[in-house]
Formats: sequence, C-alpha cells, structure tokens
Amino acid sequence: MAVTNKEIIADCRLIYGIPFDLVINTFAGWQYLGYRIKKGEKALFSTKIWKPCKKKSTNENGETVTTKKLLLVNAAFFSVKQVEKVNIKG
Repeated sequence: MAVTNKEIIADCRLIYGIPFDLVINTFAGWQYLGYRIKKGEKALFSTKIWKPCKKKSTNENGETVTTKKLLLVNAAFFSVKQVEKVNIKG
C-alpha cells in the first residue's frame, strides 16, 4: 500500500510536535499563494513527498506520447508564522 503526501506530512507533524491546527506549506506553495519566507527563518521540517511529473517521448510511429508518474522529491515546510505577504507594486 502506497503512502500519501497527507500521511507523510501527518507523521512529520507527530514526530516534530507540530500542532495540526498550524497552517504549513512548502516553500513553493507559499510562493504560489503570494507569500515569501521571512529572512532568517528555517524550515520546520524537511521530508520527501510525491510530485506528479509528465514525460513526453516519441514512439516508433513518430507520435508524441505523454507518460505520467510520481517522483519522490525533497520538500521544506514552513508555517504561516514564518511567512509574509508579498507587496505587489503597480
């Protein structure tokens, strides 16, 4: 049976004593939401999580084929207390 990202993160929360009501996200996740990590902050924890990837290749008939798979990648997690909203000037 495969372990999901939610299970991996829940296990890390238990191991490191991080409350389940504390909002956490990855570095990339916070960036996507319009936040940046405050200067000098260190990750609460790092672990490997599953990331979906697509690989394009050409088969023997010359057709482009897309293959989907999951890769284990390193991810660093930060809490909402460690980030600040990015001000967009414009």
